[in-house]
Amino acid sequence: MNLSLVSPRVVGVLAMLTAGSVVIAVCGHRSLVRPLAVLGAVLLLVLTAAAGVNEYFDYIPTTGALLGQRAADQASPRRVLSAVHAARPPTRGLVELVSIPPVRSGFRTRRAQVYLPPAWFSSPRPALPVVELLHGTPGSPTDWTRAGAADLTADAWAVDHGGIAPILVLVDENGGFTRDSECVGASESYVVDDVRAWAVSTLGARTDARSWAIGGSSEGGWCALMLALRHPDRYSTLLDFGGLDRPTHSGGALRLFGGSRARMRRYSLRHLLVDGAARRDGVAAWLEVGSADGGTTRAVEHVAALLRSHDIATHVVLIPHAHHTWRVWRHCLHDAFPWVATRVDAAYAT
Repeated sequence: MNLSLVSPRVVGVLAMLTAGSVVIAVCGHRSLVRPLAVLGAVLLLVLTAAAGVNEYFDYIPTTGALLGQRAADQASPRRVLSAVHAARPPTRGLVELVSIPPVRSGFRTRRAQVYLPPAWFSSPRPALPVVELLHGTPGSPTDWTRAGAADLTADAWAVDHGGIAPILVLVDENGGFTRDSECVGASESYVVDDVRAWAVSTLGARTDARSWAIGGSSEGGWCALMLALRHPDRYSTLLDFGGLDRPTHSGGALRLFGGSRARMRRYSLRHLLVDGAARRDGVAAWLEVGSADGGTTRAVEHVAALLRSHDIATHVVLIPHAHHTWRVWRHCLHDAFPWVATRVDAAYAT
C-alpha cells in the first residue's frame, strides 16, 4: 500500500518495458506475438506517460493512494463515533469525509474532509480553532491529505502540544474536478458562511476571527488571499501557496462576474486593500512559492509587496528551484503550520 509511485525508478522501469515491447513489435515474426506486442507497447507508453506526469506533480504518491486511500488518518463515521465514546482520545487525529450542507449559498459541492485532532475527542471537548484548506483546479478536497499530507503535518504538531491542533476543514470550493470557481458568487458564500456555520454547530469550533485561518494551493491560494481580505471579520490568518494575484478563468475572468467590470474590480487586490484597510488590523499572511514557478512566482512577490505596503504582516518563502506541484505545496504547509497553529491557538488559549 505504501509503494511509491513518484520515484524516477518507476518511470524508468516502465520506460524499459515499453522499449522492450516496441522491439518485440518491430522484430517479432510470429503472427500472434506482434499484435500483442504492439498492444502492450501502446498501453505501456500511455502508462509511462501518466507515470511521468504523476512523478512530476506528485499527485498520487503511493499504490495505496492509487487504490483509494485518501489520508493516512482516514476514518469511517463509525470509527469516529467509536473514538468519541472511547475512554481515552486517540493518539493521532482522524480524517472523515463529511457533507457540509450549502444552507445559505445553495452551492452544489462534493463531500469535504475534516481532520479532527486528538484533543477534539477529549471530554469535556475544547472549542478548537479552524484552518480551512482549499485545493486548486483541477482538484478535490482529498488532495490535501492524499498528496499534501495535511493530516500528518497536523499530527506532528498535536504530538508536541498535548493532542491540541487546529481542526482542518478541507473544502470543495469548485463543485467539480475541473471546475474553476475562483471562489466567486455562491462558492464564496459556501466557503465563508456555510462551512463556518457547520463547523461551529457540528464540531463545536470557535467563532471568533482570530481563531480562523484560510489557506490554499494554486487557485485555492488566490481564494484564500481574496477571501481573507474580503472577510477580515471571519479570518485573521491566510496561507497562499502558489496562488496568482488576480482571478483567472477559461474564456476570461470577466465571465466569473457575469460580464460586469464594476463587480470584477471589487475583487481586485488594489480595491480590496484600499477599501478594507480600516478593518484589517489583525490580519497576517504567509506566502510561499517555488522560485521556478514562472508567472506564479512573480505574482506571489507582487502580492507580498502590496500587502506590506498596506501594513499587513507578511511572511514570504521562496523554495529554491521548485515548481507548481504537490511536492511543493506539501512542503509549504509543513513550513507554515507552526506559524498558523500558533496564531490561531493563541486565540484558543485565551
